[in-house]
Amino acid sequence: MLKNIWTIYKTDLKHIGTNYAAAIVVLALCILPSLYAWFNIKASWDPYGQSATSQIKIAVVNNDQGTTLNGKEINVGDQVVEELKNNDLMGWQFMSEKEAQTLLEEGKVYASLTIPTDFSQDISSLVTTDVKKGKIIYQVNEKINAIAPKLTSKGATGVQESINQTIVKTVSGILLEAGKELGIEIQEKVLPELSHVHSQLEELVSKFGEMNELVDTAHRGGIQLKDLIQSIQNDLPLIESTIDSAKQTATGLEGFITSSKSALSDFVPTLKSDLELVSVISGELKTYTQGVKDAISSGSEQAPQVVDRLISKVDGTQGLIQSFIKMLKSFNKFPAGRFDEMIAQLEGVQGDLARVQQLLEKVKGQLATGEGPDLTVFDQILTLLNDVSNTADSIVKRFDDEIAPSLNQVIDKAYETAESVLTVLNEASNKLPDVKNLLNTAYSGSDQGISAIEYINGKLPEAEEKLQTLTEKLGEINSSEGLQEVLTLIQEGIAQRESFMATPVELVEETLFPMHNYGTAMTPFYSVLAQWVGMTLLISMLAVHARGEYKKSEEYFGKLLLFLSIALLQGLIIALGDLYLLKIYCMNPLLFVGGILFTSVVFTFIIYSLVSVFGNVGKVVSIILLVLQVAGSGGTFPIQLTPKFFQIIYPFLPFTYAISFARESIGGVVQSVLSRDIVILSTYIIVAILVSVFLKKPLNRLMSGFSDKFKESGLGE
Repeated sequence: MLKNIWTIYKTDLKHIGTNYAAAIVVLALCILPSLYAWFNIKASWDPYGQSATSQIKIAVVNNDQGTTLNGKEINVGDQVVEELKNNDLMGWQFMSEKEAQTLLEEGKVYASLTIPTDFSQDISSLVTTDVKKGKIIYQVNEKINAIAPKLTSKGATGVQESINQTIVKTVSGILLEAGKELGIEIQEKVLPELSHVHSQLEELVSKFGEMNELVDTAHRGGIQLKDLIQSIQNDLPLIESTIDSAKQTATGLEGFITSSKSALSDFVPTLKSDLELVSVISGELKTYTQGVKDAISSGSEQAPQVVDRLISKVDGTQGLIQSFIKMLKSFNKFPAGRFDEMIAQLEGVQGDLARVQQLLEKVKGQLATGEGPDLTVFDQILTLLNDVSNTADSIVKRFDDEIAPSLNQVIDKAYETAESVLTVLNEASNKLPDVKNLLNTAYSGSDQGISAIEYINGKLPEAEEKLQTLTEKLGEINSSEGLQEVLTLIQEGIAQRESFMATPVELVEETLFPMHNYGTAMTPFYSVLAQWVGMTLLISMLAVHARGEYKKSEEYFGKLLLFLSIALLQGLIIALGDLYLLKIYCMNPLLFVGGILFTSVVFTFIIYSLVSVFGNVGKVVSIILLVLQVAGSGGTFPIQLTPKFFQIIYPFLPFTYAISFARESIGGVVQSVLSRDIVILSTYIIVAILVSVFLKKPLNRLMSGFSDKFKESGLGE
């Protein structure tokens, strides 16, 4: 049997070598499938790259007439246009509205963005009572192309996100700068004026002893009393001028309290959100650490870079913790602030992260010198990160019940201190007219004798008490550390707060098994498809039946050797061309070549067996399988996006596992997936052999009648 199989194979090779027509056909059959794969892969090499998407033309129309914000002329539409001119992601075309509409209808541009006349006005309404959202009109001509509208929509969304960030940063910057200017004005003008008023009131209070002595003396002489009152009245213009100055200062202070109270009230939930972010980041660090450990244990060449990225993440987390500690220490300066325990916990977290960073630096050094790192180090790191995560979670859980009330108490104390300024100044404004009227009355009634003197003697202690109270209140305000802390808080870190308001969350993208470009990502599908097409061409051009008297099993295996030889050449040309002509990205080139050759063997057994057993019907079945597998193998779109029928047949198609095998070799191997692919593809070979060996003879006899009838029609051979 083996001798006859070998005889069939040698005879076929001899015919190819001695017949130039046969040699040309076989050579063409070896090369044509690879051309099919290469042309398709190259055509889809990087369709979403800048060089490609910049050819997608989008019309941009700016009708924005601008507006005034905080006394400044702004035109957000012009800012958008300037940003797009520096953006080469899409082919932005700047033109009039009429021209854009015409080109869009004619299909010369794929979409248009129109900025309305009132765009800046609507955007700036954020700082008014009548808030309106800015609108950009996006039009797309969907009939031009199926994919282009998706690309243009992505471009429009990117413009929207960029504008949103710019607007938030601009408006928050204006509000924060206004608060800063008010704080500077209070610190540089109001507080020195209050200090001056306090000094003058202290001087005035010190004179009340003399006033009392003069009133007592007035009992012994009206003239002495009149002179004393006149002396006091000479001092009243100074007092009145001082209080008027204080009232003007109070007006500015009242505006400050009103504008800052809302911002301080929002601080507590912002701090909680940041602490929750620390908890989330610590969890991500544990996950990433495990990934670094796996990368090192698997001998990945990317291990040093992955360790570097993990060190950067730990360093960034340390910076965030340090900012929390600094902020809480500032609040601890207030009498109501007691955050020692939380500060100690955060400093402990910072110590754990510092230890993690030391261990990672050690691992990095070992990798750089080629030493094999001790993987138990990662167990220490995970333990430390687990402590960090537990501490962060504990702080977040206690935040609402323990920490937030203390923070609110500090803020309320700051409000109370600031509001006392208003109370004192209002008292000064209300009480000084009483003092003035009291002295005027005393002066006009000095000639009335003892009764007028007794009246003054009764009123002077009241005036002294009120002025003493006013002086003490101003002294408390002038020396208040809480007010100084509030003023410092609203004046510092303006740029950082602007940046935070514009983008409070940064998205950190990490690619698992990167493919680098779209062409590489499509290589598994087109290469596998080319192999099936190549095998389909083979069974269409070459005979599956041997000349001579042979058993069915001898005929099957003898012709199979020829088809396997040519299919392996096809697969080898495809694989080597993908790697060295197209230069696709590939993590395991040898595994890729081996996988392509293995796929060629599997497809040969499937298609050859179909034709060998079923004849022309087998050819039809192989073509039907080709059509089903193109749509149902998940080679282009995710299988979840296809109709239910294709999702059902997906697990049974050879393409599914051949494409998966190629993806594993290109992007990086997951052993369980690769093993599954090899086992299932091998199963197809076993099934094909069993069917062919045991059913070829009876099925050939069964199909012979159908074949003879078809030949009688004159349409077939």
